[in-house]
Amino acid sequence: MHTRTRPEEVLLQIDTLDVAYGKAQVVHGLSMQVRKGEFVVILGRNGAGKSSLLHAVSGLIPKQAVRVHFKGQDISSATPRHIVRQGLVQVLEGHRVFHHLSVQDNLLIGTYANSPGGDRSKLDAIYTMFPELAERKQQMASRLSGGQQQILAVAQGVIAEPALLILDEPSSGLAPLVIDRILGVASQLCSRGLSILLVEQLVDKALRHAHYAYLMETGRIAGAGFTDELRDSDLLQRVYLGGHGPTPAENA
Repeated sequence: MHTRTRPEEVLLQIDTLDVAYGKAQVVHGLSMQVRKGEFVVILGRNGAGKSSLLHAVSGLIPKQAVRVHFKGQDISSATPRHIVRQGLVQVLEGHRVFHHLSVQDNLLIGTYANSPGGDRSKLDAIYTMFPELAERKQQMASRLSGGQQQILAVAQGVIAEPALLILDEPSSGLAPLVIDRILGVASQLCSRGLSILLVEQLVDKALRHAHYAYLMETGRIAGAGFTDELRDSDLLQRVYLGGHGPTPAENA
């Protein structure tokens, strides 16, 4: 059984994170961690502050009253570029790729943080992992389907060889088979030692793949635990439904 008992294995440690947009505070004193080789999911209803949490950790938006340590280094005030170079890479929600570039050029951009001119030596391994991209490597990203663009976005994150890959709602607007493909790849990567931090709305699918889950409610951690323990818990029902009942249905 997966455990969380060895502090030396902590990869990402967040302490008392606050995030505000103007006078509206959306994350309140939040603390959590991700350990090496762990697949962690953050669950919560829309507006719970999940994406704001991810963007703050990645340095994309300002944060207050916080200590963020990654691989033992304080990155609380680091720039997004420095954070990526440290090995923390976020795949943003919404199929964020460079539409005017080819699939291969999109992948090469993923290597720029460590190789300013791009590193073609990493392409073969990515094409083996994502054969659907190998078939379309010279195709413009704008001509890919939404699902293919999301797979490309994930591959762009993977080719950067991060220590922690953050996925912000990769299922958004996608067909069930594509969602299963993306989460399956994430599980495979985790089994090889890559840590995954996922924000996801499809509860059952997320709990099926992740080791550990945090439940967010109105910008705070409402609870946490191993996924097999949370799956049928009253806490999960309350966070999503405000009471008892089945977990939110998947679009599958």
